[in-house]
Amino acid sequence: MHDIGKNIVGVVMQCNNFEVIDPRRDGVLRAHLAAAREHDVDVIGLSGLITPSLDEDVHRGERNAAARLRYPLLIGGATTSKAHTA
Repeated sequence: MHDIGKNIVGVVMQCNNFEVIDPRRDGVLRAHLAAAREHDVDVIGLSGLITPSLDEDVHRGERNAAARLRYPLLIGGATTSKAHTA
């Protein structure tokens, strides 16, 4: 995840009455999942600025599913396509 996208998404979500938890650890899946569990989140938001970041988001989704975690993922970014969000 990139700070620019993460910050934009955070502001947009907060302006729409969502509480945003930012683990402040870019790219560390373990930290994100720990924060999700600790705060009992409803959704995990991911932002990829470029295609490699979105490919990493796909990996995060696979890890989420493999761990039998049921956090929906909200994925967005400049290069988001059906291949990344399917």
